[in-house]
Amino acid sequence: MYFFIRNFILFVILSLLTPYGYASDALQVDIVGITGDTLKNVQNQLIIEKNSYGKHLNSSDIQSFYKAAPNAIQDAIKPFGYFKATIHSTLTHQASTWIAHFHIDPGPTLHITALDIAVEGPGKDNTAITAFIDHFPLKVGDVLLVQPYEEAKTAFFQVVNNQGYLRAILVKKELRIDLAKETAVITLHMETGQRYYFGSLNFNQSAFAPDFLKRFAQFHPGEPFSSQKVLKFQQDLTNSRYFREVTVTPEFGRAKDFKVPTQVQLSAYKAKQYKLGAGYGTFTGPRLLAGVEWRHLGDSGQHFTILTKLSPVLKGLAAKYFIPGFNPLTDQYTLGANIQEFRAQNGNSFSESISGAYVKMQGEFQHSASLNLLNERYTFNNQPRRNSHQFYPAYTISNIVTDNIMDPHSGRAISLTIQGSSDNVFSTTSFLQSEIKAKFIFSPTLPSRIILRGDLGYTVVNDINQLPLTLQYLAGGLGSIRGYNYGSIGPGRYLEIGSIEYQHLIINNIYGALFYDMGTATNKFNQGFKRGDGFGVVYASPIGPIQLYLARAESKSWKPRSVWFNIGAEF
Repeated sequence: MYFFIRNFILFVILSLLTPYGYASDALQVDIVGITGDTLKNVQNQLIIEKNSYGKHLNSSDIQSFYKAAPNAIQDAIKPFGYFKATIHSTLTHQASTWIAHFHIDPGPTLHITALDIAVEGPGKDNTAITAFIDHFPLKVGDVLLVQPYEEAKTAFFQVVNNQGYLRAILVKKELRIDLAKETAVITLHMETGQRYYFGSLNFNQSAFAPDFLKRFAQFHPGEPFSSQKVLKFQQDLTNSRYFREVTVTPEFGRAKDFKVPTQVQLSAYKAKQYKLGAGYGTFTGPRLLAGVEWRHLGDSGQHFTILTKLSPVLKGLAAKYFIPGFNPLTDQYTLGANIQEFRAQNGNSFSESISGAYVKMQGEFQHSASLNLLNERYTFNNQPRRNSHQFYPAYTISNIVTDNIMDPHSGRAISLTIQGSSDNVFSTTSFLQSEIKAKFIFSPTLPSRIILRGDLGYTVVNDINQLPLTLQYLAGGLGSIRGYNYGSIGPGRYLEIGSIEYQHLIINNIYGALFYDMGTATNKFNQGFKRGDGFGVVYASPIGPIQLYLARAESKSWKPRSVWFNIGAEF
């Protein structure tokens, strides 16, 4: 018992004394004379210097920090071109706080006065390398900044390496600074070494033929080796729809006669993929989508899909066969067939169609040119049932840019379609039709986003009644004017739709939404606009946004309300 009491008393005494034994003084650092990134770099450097003395500072630590700070400041401002800075500092003590004040006069910036950039060895006459030197990123007269200097050296290496000179080294690398004369001379001499070339391109066992896989590569055996082209090759294979895992490995150890073989390990997706989707609208009832895709038809990348849609408004079965073009990433041919029954509020139709199309990607733009044959039996606005057949070409150019395809906070989608037929070429009537669609998403604040949507179309035709219902413009529903049934507005030769939606993050990935839609589909421009508004909840799920809206048809006197549910990506 005696030992317990003694140890307890010692523990209490030590506990009371400990705060005083480790007492630390507060340190306040004031910096004036510089701003912007230069100031931020100085502040960060002084924080590192301060932390080097530990978490708790005593007066001795603060004195040491104060003496070391000017050198740290000089090092922190040199990357911004200031090599002749003057620093005036004071250290005062008030109560338990030390105040370190630094007044910095950065002085004049130092400018590059001479450049000596040269290439030696087998690559000295390479046109790509000499062109880079002629347009070297740094120029005489530029402020000497460390980051651009390092970036220029890296770019120098990249250009040389991508011309096949993999063993290039800087045999002379100097940055001579004379503060008295205010001169800065950069010297970079590159020895290229021997040039390397692409060797054989080898694939592991795959569901696809080597000849098809080689079409993804933008290089051929015998070309100068380029790490940049190898990286692009791997990215292209990864971004294609064919492979789940991709590894591209240049085998430098197996190079013969300076030819580097490349080994490609591929893991293809499963041979079949199934699709299932669902939606609901008060007016439309449930909407179901189901389909299957056969991904490996033969070994040349051809694939086939069947998709069915079921709802009280639309029933359809579509089949499409895909044939990769010369470049499987950018070129594709398609053959399609479609059977569809459409029941709108103002009419209905039954149609069969076949089509052939060529699709090409050019940068951020996708071009699609198609030939279509449509046979349709239809009626609308209580008119007699008609039968029409149209043979017409169509062209669409579209552009989609987004930061995240599943949960975008910024992005755009724009498309323009032009199509038409002549009654002299297997068609019931002549028509010319154009439509432009646009959607923009941006985030004014971190937890919010605004979605703007517009759709404008016009049809030139002598008798609109001769045009199949599916080629006439209709409005209403999700993606159009919420609060109105699908296809309940129209039909007509003009289409005008505008929409704005505001979404704000509530919790986790759940957003609250407010929206306002307006538009029409009529035979006269700017006539009979319908308006819908409402609110909803949007869940940003891994498979795309899940949307639930309560909409109100403002243009109807009784202002009916309707519920809309949808799963699908914004773009």
